[in-house]
Amino acid sequence: MVGAAVVAAGLAVSTAQAGEVGKTEAEVLKNLSLAQDWMSGKIKSYGSAKVTYTGPVITMTSSHHVPKVSSLAKNSIIAFRVLEKMSNGKIKVNDTWSKTIHGAKDGRKAIRTGLTDYAPCFPAYNAKDYNLLHGLGLPFLFNNTHEATAVSEALYVKYLKKNFERFKGVRLARASQTAAYHLYTKKPIRTLEQVKGLKVRAGGGPHAKIIAALGAVPISMPAADAYTAVQRGTLDAYHINDAVAPIFKVHEVTDYRTVNGFNFFPVFYCTSASLYNKLPADLKVVYNNWSRQHAQIEAQGFYEINAAKAIKKMTGSGAIKELIDLPPAEMARWRAAVEPVTEKWIADMEKKGLPGKQFIADIRMLSKKYHAMSANAIMQAAIDNPLQGILD
Repeated sequence: MVGAAVVAAGLAVSTAQAGEVGKTEAEVLKNLSLAQDWMSGKIKSYGSAKVTYTGPVITMTSSHHVPKVSSLAKNSIIAFRVLEKMSNGKIKVNDTWSKTIHGAKDGRKAIRTGLTDYAPCFPAYNAKDYNLLHGLGLPFLFNNTHEATAVSEALYVKYLKKNFERFKGVRLARASQTAAYHLYTKKPIRTLEQVKGLKVRAGGGPHAKIIAALGAVPISMPAADAYTAVQRGTLDAYHINDAVAPIFKVHEVTDYRTVNGFNFFPVFYCTSASLYNKLPADLKVVYNNWSRQHAQIEAQGFYEINAAKAIKKMTGSGAIKELIDLPPAEMARWRAAVEPVTEKWIADMEKKGLPGKQFIADIRMLSKKYHAMSANAIMQAAIDNPLQGILD
């Protein structure tokens, strides 16, 4: 059976759980100390790139659909100020928020039409436009967000760049990944049977197929639209990561969280080719190196830290009544239910003449490499030896 060996090999890699980064908020903060120093400005160096450009300041317009007061926006605003610092003030970021320029699904369109220079281009919202990229959202590939992000960036040039850049005017800024996804519901879910028939908010691509494999009904919609759908009863549950759950007020309309952590969600960010092409050579290096660091800052400084904070906040306030950990035997049943999603995806890619099997094999190989590194070591590598070629 095509891909069966690859799927079986993945069982040796445990899915994401809190213990991968830290069991408590205090442990998480301790293990992600370098990312925090980067954000606070305490870090000794942002790398060795030198700025020689003496021309006028170049303005970059950034746009995002989340509100400026959200923790995700605050993380990005810090990163934008670091870019300005790394460029010696020669790049100025004009950041806009709250759907000022575009909604959740239209970042790529806004880039292509010149409305913005930097925006989220989430592949799941344009699922039919991408192929191998969706493999990054398959189940049981990664252990944590910083690992998933490092792997995504490392494989971009070899496997994804040509497909991603076929849309004129678009370049990849960074290949980010979310925290692991879990099930938020109104009623406690403890068995696979209790999932069947539930209408569950999901993204497109593999995410929807994972939900369907569990026996639920995937409803593809932006997380921002799911709140009222749950209130009205047209949606029963969210499959979403912990870090953004408070942003979208998931805890206000659900009571339970069942841990599964099957998958992460690729959240790629675009930059406009016109902006990048007009940067002088030295600022291109700065922009690339900053982008590699920003990818890890969002992974660690937002998703992993805020996932821990969110759980503490939502359970401490009583909004989430119980965190349900599935017993090993029950988790094995859920794993068995979703494993065919990867197998079928590999077969579909191979039929199209694309190296789906090798792509997944390379993901697993690099996952092991980065899993053996600490979060601080991965962050330091992004500073000292950032990947090159992603934007070129």
